Amino acid sequence: MVAAMSAFSPLNGPSMADSWPMARVRPGMSAVPIDHAIDLAFFFPEEGRERNDVLLVETRRHLGGCVTAIETGLRLSLEASAAGAALLAARPEPLCWPALCAQPTLLSPALLAHMQMRAGVSLMLRQTGRPEDHPGETEAEALFAAGDQALDEALAAMALAEARWLMAGGEHQAMHPDLPAAHYTELVWTAAACLAAVAQQDHPAEAQAMLSLFEEAGWAMLGRHDEQAGPIAAADRLVQRLGERADAPDLIGAALAQRRFLLFAALAGRRLRMECMQVADILVMGSVAQVAALCRALGGSDADYRRLLVALRPVRTTLSDGRIVGEAARYQEISEAQADAMVSNLRAPAALRVKLEHLRRTMV
Repeated sequence: MVAAMSAFSPLNGPSMADSWPMARVRPGMSAVPIDHAIDLAFFFPEEGRERNDVLLVETRRHLGGCVTAIETGLRLSLEASAAGAALLAARPEPLCWPALCAQPTLLSPALLAHMQMRAGVSLMLRQTGRPEDHPGETEAEALFAAGDQALDEALAAMALAEARWLMAGGEHQAMHPDLPAAHYTELVWTAAACLAAVAQQDHPAEAQAMLSLFEEAGWAMLGRHDEQAGPIAAADRLVQRLGERADAPDLIGAALAQRRFLLFAALAGRRLRMECMQVADILVMGSVAQVAALCRALGGSDADYRRLLVALRPVRTTLSDGRIVGEAARYQEISEAQADAMVSNLRAPAALRVKLEHLRRTMV
């Protein structure tokens, strides 16, 4: 098998749900203390995990924006009653995002990984133009403007959802929290806890009685949430709307050429029997070997792989021209059978793959 390719390499994004990270270790050694592990990861990053300050800032923008929007919703729900309105009346300033910045361990690895994936997709969507070596409009690209009203509506819904991710603003500006239900639920209860802690500190005599008010506000927020409003869900709906047309040979290449990265991920997921979110995670946070296997399993040519790597540059800052040439040469060594085997293993439950990889590294 090609060097550095591992079918059991762990993912670092949403597909790590329910899997807490483990420090890298050598055979026969136990995990190092967490503070030291963080320092080691910073100074000696793994391949594909180099520090990317732009991605860090963008991740904070998504996380802070969603938290701020949820805090606003919770405050409005509390204000529905006089008792609830009085709890935070003296605290008009934002409370949740500063609390999370001070206590980041309140965030689960899966939630933070999802925010990194969102941020990475946003950075890629901000690209303009098309790859220089891509031909002009193909039959597949013309399909996007075929005059199908239902298809046009699905495209418009995806574009609108993507635009929400691209709106200008810092980490303190509210962003529509179009999150999967599990991540949204975590953020709602985390934000509710941050607000309740401040309210209980300000009103110690009512500390126990007020908890039910925050619970009611949280449930009201959860009851109004629509996880289908996000661009990932919109991309999935678009592919479903395309039906058999989604299998057109040129369509996935056209999606990449048009910088429709979530549509590309949804189309790839359909062909590889993977979720759109997992494909997006591989593109943003997976190893280059995993990206190569994904491309080969999709039938991508050497030129297709080079175009894909160029498109991923905003989230993979080490992909210089020289490295892309080297990766393209290694790509030629990957057979379809090897790629299919790796992708097949990536379909296994994330918790199984992450823990198996950890045990493989620690066993002599």
